[in-house]
Formats: sequence, structure tokens, C-alpha cells
Amino acid sequence: MNAILQDKRLILQPQSDMVASQIEVLRDAVLAQMKKHPDVTGVILDATGVEIVDSLGVNLIIGIYRQAVAEAKTFEVINAGNRFIKVAQFFRFFSLFSINGESAAP
Repeated sequence: MNAILQDKRLILQPQSDMVASQIEVLRDAVLAQMKKHPDVTGVILDATGVEIVDSLGVNLIIGIYRQAVAEAKTFEVINAGNRFIKVAQFFRFFSLFSINGESAAP
């Protein structure tokens, strides 16, 4: 996972599908980056290249969102592909946070 600081926001780039085989590594990387940068005002999940999100991936996304909110930070998803958008619509992510991508209209 890559992490970039931009305008007091932490941009997280998984660079893999968010599936069970990747979740532990992704979760550890997210937690490490959020701990390393406690002064950011927002967390952005850059979903570029994320094609598949399984149930554990959904849980990770919700966990990142909840952690951000608990720390009074904003959370959003950018560069979401069509498959990501379908999962987001099914799980009603749009009611929780902003998602921008190829066809991000709910």
C-alpha cells in the first residue's frame, strides 16, 4: 500500500483488490499510516486498480471510515471503478461518505 500526504490529507492507495488474502497486510498498513500521521484532517482511499471488494474488504473500508470519524477526520473514496461502485451501492456507502469515480452517482 502506498500512502501520500497532500494538503493535510492522507491518501491511501491499496494497489490490489480488497479481498481476504490481502486484508491483513492492507489493515496493518492503514493502521500504521494513520498512526504515523495523526495530524491529518482527512483520509482518502484511492481505489485506482481495485476491481474486487469482498466482504472482508467491505469491513476494512467501513473500519477505515469509522476510525477516521472517531479521530474527527473526513473520509472519502476516489477513483472508484464501476465494480467498486456497484459494491458501494449495494452496501449503501454513499449514505456514509463521498465516493468519486467513473460512474459514482448513486
